[in-house]
Amino acid sequence: MEQRDIGIKPTEAPDVRFGSEACALIAAGLNGSIGVLTRLGFEQGATSASIAFWKCFGAFVLVFVLCCRTQPLRTRTAALAPRWYHFACLAFLGIFCLYFFETKAFAQASIPLVSFLTYAAGGATIVLSGLCLGERITRQKAVAFLAIVVGIGVMSLSESGVTGSVAGIVLALAGGCGYALFIFLSKAFGIGAGLPQLVWLFGFGSVFLSVPLMQEGFALPVDWQWLTLSALILLPTIGGFYFTTRAVAHGQASKVQIIETSDPLFATAFGFAVFGDGLSQTGWLGAGGIAVGLVIAVWHRRVVAGPREAVQRQ
Repeated sequence: MEQRDIGIKPTEAPDVRFGSEACALIAAGLNGSIGVLTRLGFEQGATSASIAFWKCFGAFVLVFVLCCRTQPLRTRTAALAPRWYHFACLAFLGIFCLYFFETKAFAQASIPLVSFLTYAAGGATIVLSGLCLGERITRQKAVAFLAIVVGIGVMSLSESGVTGSVAGIVLALAGGCGYALFIFLSKAFGIGAGLPQLVWLFGFGSVFLSVPLMQEGFALPVDWQWLTLSALILLPTIGGFYFTTRAVAHGQASKVQIIETSDPLFATAFGFAVFGDGLSQTGWLGAGGIAVGLVIAVWHRRVVAGPREAVQRQ
């Protein structure tokens, strides 16, 4: 990459890079709340199709109202209309595929196996980013991703019995590949980041998710389900997708995928805080592997070389 392409001084490059990594890390933390909040929703009587649709539709309504309040946001939202097919594709992959296939997989395979396969499928982003986006698959990225995936495997697969049909395995991989392709294509399409982009993503996502809801039988949330859905709307849905798209827009898709693969580490923390779920000694070993991989992913040496070398090391 040439210096004129980035439009900043070499000394400012680490700040930009850290900004993308920080956004990906925040997204991983927010996405870690999905399991706990979904579990609460199930205990309150909600179905998987109902939770998936209402958290997406609620997010759409909220960001749509926010964008309608100011002229600049209205203009930016309307200006994205010619790219509706990009957002339809991304919503299908990143929202419908992840929510629908992963939920279906839980009915045919154990939770540890589904979780492991879903996140392991994220390796597709790294490969595609190297082949199509010109992002270097460095030794640091490879070691970080391997450490995180192995950590997830050790932590998840050691906690309970691992069972699953071929259909369950395929569904879990389909959900994980859908989200991996979402991250890759978000960068390839150059959709940018912000509330206007979320309006289109959640709008199309709501349309896709309404199909399984209608097949199941349309029903409104009741009682405490509204509170749980509100948390799902604000934290992993709006917050998660906002920081993910922002990280992809300003950083490398492959590194965003690697950092967000650490999601189970945050999910474990949420599970302990809300339900008191603990880990076995082997589970803690896996969590440590995830933490090590995360540190490797965000670690970068301070550049002390000249301006030209500093730019090239990015």
